[in-house]
Amino acid sequence: MCESTVYSTENSMIMEDVLNIKIDGNKIYLTDILGMKKELSGVIVEIDLDKHGIYIKLN
Repeated sequence: MCESTVYSTENSMIMEDVLNIKIDGNKIYLTDILGMKKELSGVIVEIDLDKHGIYIKLN
C-alpha cells in the first residue's frame, strides 16, 4: 500500500496511514486506512514520496 504519515511543519504527527487527501481552499481533509477522517486548516508545504511523509503548515 501507499499510505503516508501527515506531520505539521513543527514535526508533530497529525495522522498515520493516510490514503486520501482532499484540498478545498485552505481546508485539508484526511482519511486513513480505517476510514477515520480529520479536517485541518492549513497548506501542504512538502510531500516526501520516498519517506511517505506529508508536511502541513497549520493555520
